Amino acid sequence: MKQTYKEFFQDYYKSYNECLSLWPVPYQTVDVTTSFGDTHVIICGSTDKPPLILLHGLGFSSTMWYPNIEGLSHDFKIYCIDIIGDTNKSVLSRKPASRVELAQWLHEVIVALNIDKPNIVGLSYGGFITLNFAYYYAEFVNKVILLCPAATIKPFKIQFFIRIFSLLLFSKGKVLQGFMDWMFGDRYQVNPIFLKQFETGVRLRRSLRGERTKTNFKSKSTWPTVFTKEELKEIKPNVLLLVGDKEEIYNPRKVIARAKKWIPRVQTVLIPNVGHGMSMEQPELTNNYIVNFINNTLTDFKSGS
Repeated sequence: MKQTYKEFFQDYYKSYNECLSLWPVPYQTVDVTTSFGDTHVIICGSTDKPPLILLHGLGFSSTMWYPNIEGLSHDFKIYCIDIIGDTNKSVLSRKPASRVELAQWLHEVIVALNIDKPNIVGLSYGGFITLNFAYYYAEFVNKVILLCPAATIKPFKIQFFIRIFSLLLFSKGKVLQGFMDWMFGDRYQVNPIFLKQFETGVRLRRSLRGERTKTNFKSKSTWPTVFTKEELKEIKPNVLLLVGDKEEIYNPRKVIARAKKWIPRVQTVLIPNVGHGMSMEQPELTNNYIVNFINNTLTDFKSGS
């Protein structure tokens, strides 16, 4: 019997909750009401430390940060935000129709949570949203950390679109494993619990095509775009850009070169033997860069070439 949309939805929520069993520290969850829908947030870490927002990659949800949380919790109060319009526990009511509205959504979340000038880390799609927010709401940001941001600096390779569309059309078996192999290579083995959540998320996203009249999930995510040089020149916060030399979505060296050319206060690192899922592949290394950059102790870094 064919699964219903409701059953896909229930399967995803179950797998999301199961993935939280990997969370290594105590946490609480809240749902913040915005003009774009209810935003789900996982909160943990040290309450007397500076605020740190983590924004996940497309389709991965906030649970993707489980390898990083224990290390970062010592230095920050952490807010892992499920990006509105993506597959996660946030419930979309109105799609952000532009980059301006996407930034407005995150601003509403930050205000509702009463967070004062957070540091913001974003991986892939989350990286695009992070820099976009820093462009429109610079006064609400302390420092920005971009982990292999999607588009943002340079366009995607055609191969990226082929992989994504193949995944959405054929979510089982070899296609799913092929996507993970393309993303992580032989450098990292995805935890089966997280892989299950990702797979149920892909199935849920596919099911949405037949549910376009449903209010909560009828809209797609706002797609990442490349910032113009004029926009990059106007970025005011200090920025750390981390890109792996095994990156597959674009040429990592060209990304670093363009960022160095146009972003005024940027430090860049080309990390050897790391790909697009750097926070999972090398959590301790990624955490160290984040902590040292925010604490103004990042002195040993490479600019790429």
